[in-house]
Amino acid sequence: MYYDKPEGTPDDKVAWGSDIAAQLLRRFGFPYISLNPGASYRGLHDSIVNHLGNVTPSMVLCQHEDHSVAIAHGYAKATGEPMACVLHSNVGLMHGMMSLYNAYCDRVPMFVLGATGPMDSSQRRPWIDWIHTTADQGAMVRDIVKWDNTPTSPDALMEAMCKANILTRSYPQAPTLITLDAGLQEASLPNEAMFPDLSRYQAPEPPRPSKDAIAKAAALLKGAKRPLVLVGRSGVSMDDWKKRVDLVERLGAIVMTDLKLRACFPTDHPAHVAEPFNQFSPATRAIVAEADVILSLDWVDLGGAVGALKGNPAAPGKVIACSLDQMLHNGAHANYMSLAQCDVFMAATTETVVDDLLDVIPAGKKAPWRGKLEAKQKVDDPSRITMPKIANALRAAFADPDKVTLAGLCRGWPCDLWPFHDSQAYTGKDGGGGIGSGAGISVGVALAMHTRGRETVAVLGDGDFLMGASAVWSAVRAQVPMLIVLNNNRSYFNDELHQETVARRRNRPVGNRWIGQSIGNPEVDIASLCTSYGAVGIGPVKEPGDLAAAIAKGVEAMRAGRVAVIDVHVNPGEERSARSTIEDRKTS
Repeated sequence: MYYDKPEGTPDDKVAWGSDIAAQLLRRFGFPYISLNPGASYRGLHDSIVNHLGNVTPSMVLCQHEDHSVAIAHGYAKATGEPMACVLHSNVGLMHGMMSLYNAYCDRVPMFVLGATGPMDSSQRRPWIDWIHTTADQGAMVRDIVKWDNTPTSPDALMEAMCKANILTRSYPQAPTLITLDAGLQEASLPNEAMFPDLSRYQAPEPPRPSKDAIAKAAALLKGAKRPLVLVGRSGVSMDDWKKRVDLVERLGAIVMTDLKLRACFPTDHPAHVAEPFNQFSPATRAIVAEADVILSLDWVDLGGAVGALKGNPAAPGKVIACSLDQMLHNGAHANYMSLAQCDVFMAATTETVVDDLLDVIPAGKKAPWRGKLEAKQKVDDPSRITMPKIANALRAAFADPDKVTLAGLCRGWPCDLWPFHDSQAYTGKDGGGGIGSGAGISVGVALAMHTRGRETVAVLGDGDFLMGASAVWSAVRAQVPMLIVLNNNRSYFNDELHQETVARRRNRPVGNRWIGQSIGNPEVDIASLCTSYGAVGIGPVKEPGDLAAAIAKGVEAMRAGRVAVIDVHVNPGEERSARSTIEDRKTS
């Protein structure tokens, strides 16, 4: 990664309040810090540049605070580790709020620094410091961060930052926020700073399930004839990936996974009976109803999975569940989902439950109790670009697709054509459904993956991309290689479907669904837009015969260290699989 190198030798003396914050960022081990500059943290900015030399952390400059948070979000999704980001005063916090909500819903760690004008009003500059000072700035996001604090002294700053670092790394994970007083940042230190021994301020190990709960769960699973495992939130470790496969094979279970989350189980394994999905279909709901024991490994919406079956309000089989998510629930936002019925509930992580179940479930392999869902025949029009064509052309461009990380996938991606074989094959969606995050999150994934021997590809929708397109500039400037393929239907098409649903219910013209949704008159020249950011802009690609060459050009640019964006035109609706139905549209 490229970073700006300061002139001269860094001042190694810790002499100012902001030097303490900068030193702790380094001691916590953050390699990068994403930011859009602002005067409220000019003291910290100077400390990172002239005290640390812009190394550990190095600044990733962004064009919008929303991207600052989204890039840190993507980095956490790729690595399982927090990244630091900074938001300028109250206005920057409001800019970054949507991406903070995404990260909170996605349960990722993130170390967020905010800043406010001087709390001592006598230190405020006329006008600007007043409008950028908020009495309780953390209150704006207190219900979407795990913990926040506004320290008012050097000692309080050290303690607050250590606590925030511990909490964001502890399970369940979520962002933490430290708001830096501009006055404290710019105050000279009266005494030499005494930094704590960080080995004594570490996050605890995740809690384990009780022996009694594991015994009850094991008894149910051993007696099950039709066990189903819903694999939800999980970590990046490949050892843990293999343990999940081992447990499923010992049980003779079948598996379902959620496309909103990272890859967590091999999708072409015989036990993985349905492609990863966003919403249950009638066919997958029927399988849930058939299972006699359901093991939920931190499934995002367990109540929706087992307690909302049509014609059967009760879970059909015994339900074993594990999650720590309830520790983050509050009344402000309904991301707690519907309340699930459980026969055994464990406040523990997926990894600890799998470990403990493997200790008591006999070794060996059993065949899954049912086969995969039969895929409906896809009707392919050779004259049109479709998502399967994009997937096949992309996969053909890589000698080893298993070395590619998919940082984003839009609706209708055919997972059967690109199976997931490890935990970094796919990093999942945005968590909170905050449109505009796709480009920033993908840049964060690429920032992590380009030093880990993996190539990053994102398949994004045009509406989402256009909201956050300037995040591409940050990747270009940081010299982080990546490839973005745009599924460009020139519409906010998901909302077209919602308007069609409403019109049908009201017996009104469905042909008007495009009004207020179409991204046209004029169409955006996305390739030129991205070229202006310094990326390699390709397209628009409108014919199937031109797709392979465009993708080959994009891959070549990425391997040369560039950012490439390919604008691929698909007809509205073509990104939806032929398996979609009006019924599943109603629930999207």
